[in-house]
Amino acid sequence: MGPRQFTFLPTFDRRPTECKHGRTYEYSHWTRYNTFYGLSLTTALSIVLLAADRYQWRATGTFFVLANRFPATVALTVQLLAAFFGLIHVAVICRLINFALRIRLRNASVTLDILRTWVDLSLARVDWDLPLRFFFPVIMMVLLSLVPAALWAGSITPLIGRTTSTGTLLLPSYEDVSMIREYPMEIGKSGPSMRNQKGFFTYSVGTQQIGPLLSSAASASSDGQSEVTHSKADNTQFSYKGRSYGVGAPVGLMDMLISSNPQAAGYRYQEEGYLTNVSCIYNATSNFSLSSTDAEWIYAASGLLPDSVSGPEYSNYIGHDPAAIVALGVSYSDASPRRYLALTAGSSYAFLNNTQCELTFTPTLYNVTVDLSNLNITVRPVSPVPDFNPQRNITRTLMRQFALLSNDLTNLYVSLLGEAFNSSIATYNMSRLSASRDPFTESEATLAGLTNSVTAMADNMLIMYAEAQLMVGRMWTTQTARTYLFALQFGQPAYIYAVFIMNLLIIIAVVIEAVRTHGWSALGRWNYLDPRDLIIAASRGGGDVAVAADELQGGKGGRTGMKHVWLLSDPDEGNGGLRGADKGGENGEDGLPGYGEGDMEGGEIVVEEKGKPVVVRQEEKKGKKGKRERIGLFKFG
Repeated sequence: MGPRQFTFLPTFDRRPTECKHGRTYEYSHWTRYNTFYGLSLTTALSIVLLAADRYQWRATGTFFVLANRFPATVALTVQLLAAFFGLIHVAVICRLINFALRIRLRNASVTLDILRTWVDLSLARVDWDLPLRFFFPVIMMVLLSLVPAALWAGSITPLIGRTTSTGTLLLPSYEDVSMIREYPMEIGKSGPSMRNQKGFFTYSVGTQQIGPLLSSAASASSDGQSEVTHSKADNTQFSYKGRSYGVGAPVGLMDMLISSNPQAAGYRYQEEGYLTNVSCIYNATSNFSLSSTDAEWIYAASGLLPDSVSGPEYSNYIGHDPAAIVALGVSYSDASPRRYLALTAGSSYAFLNNTQCELTFTPTLYNVTVDLSNLNITVRPVSPVPDFNPQRNITRTLMRQFALLSNDLTNLYVSLLGEAFNSSIATYNMSRLSASRDPFTESEATLAGLTNSVTAMADNMLIMYAEAQLMVGRMWTTQTARTYLFALQFGQPAYIYAVFIMNLLIIIAVVIEAVRTHGWSALGRWNYLDPRDLIIAASRGGGDVAVAADELQGGKGGRTGMKHVWLLSDPDEGNGGLRGADKGGENGEDGLPGYGEGDMEGGEIVVEEKGKPVVVRQEEKKGKKGKRERIGLFKFG
């Protein structure tokens, strides 16, 4: 027996299909297009997300605080919103499928298995007992229906990002440098100082900041494995990555307007300072040397330097003998842009003897970048600037601190300054070994390590004087900084662009379908997704529908076996081969004249067998009690 086809026909007692103006009842505009209006919401949101990514829009303030305080609530909200927006896209796609198949059903007959497949495609659900050739398209549709919500979740999930703003901080002012001078190295004669929770600040750098300076000299060289990092000479816990170049003093001290913001991630500003270039050599003809004096345990370091003005330099050192002495000589030159540092040493530090360093201070503008999260400071030179201290007493006073340090750090048995230089030299030697190259010569390593130590000490002294100007002298000027704030950004760019493209493709699909179907003008009221329509149509076919199904299932010889049951399916009773079609055309399609759009609400079912036309007629007869009954008569042949 061939497949049977069900045709849904209107009865003679159908409901009226025309309004008082003589026009056929149609869907209202809202009933037909309401699902598509949901795209206006997704389109607006996808455009906003795209603009937010393009123009770096970020959320700060209360919203940021709440999102970080209640992450679980934020995650729940994101999932709900993503599911809602994804539902809009899936609903539009399913509505397009439903409209297209309903129009198709008016002109073609399909088996019930195909009709079930259409239902599943239109609802994005899985019917587990579908034949395999229908099951896989349906399961693909269901899996694809999960994609929109997932993409929306990725595009609206709040992520920690950064935004920029402006702030102000106080920089040291050098208009008045009267307190930056060489103070006598005597008890009670030191320069102005102060101590608070942020550290100790003084104008007597060479005598009262010995610890930080000695530490910077010892750790000045890199071992070749990582960049040199050294702490700021106060209690702010900040560290410099690489050279400090003598700037960055306000960080942690005079940046409260920025650092007090709990959302501040960092900031960047520009500051003027001196770029210190150090070049060290061995000067075999150096005039600066150690000699004994008439006093016991006292040795003199004296001699002329390249920039000496009025006479030789002279200072006294103590020791059992000169072996443990490392003496630094500095001239008192007022205006020279170049400063010289001469070293003479005893036998214990012979590698430092007759070394000489030239220091050049170039006024330079720097970019200072502060990472408030990791307490790091990074400084980069930008360009030369006019000298902010033409009198040069800053650099002159700085150089004199080296001589004070060498005196302070020499005792009867060892020179602490010499040991610090030696540590820097040894670390520099390690950098060559870590790179698997030939080792340095002793003179190369000595000069390089010494250069690094002198540079680090000079940079630190500049910072100490800058901090003294800020904290002790209270001399500052305001500077604008570009601040970086922690903020919320919505979604990752890849998901935002994916959502925008997906939404655009769905809109294009809607437009194409609307044009192709002339606004779905051929769409009838009968909907295979509505169980009311299915039940009414089936009931009007009478019991012959069941008879046809039984005949298809059992044939003449009786009931056939059930189809194979797989996965979680129910047994297939064998009705999938029955065929059905919507025959309620406006102009009497398929030889059924006179039934307009919407008539299927009163439809009944007619069965075809072996592709032959079915003769269907409706008759009325009175029952035993005078009631009229409708009888569907079927004739095959």
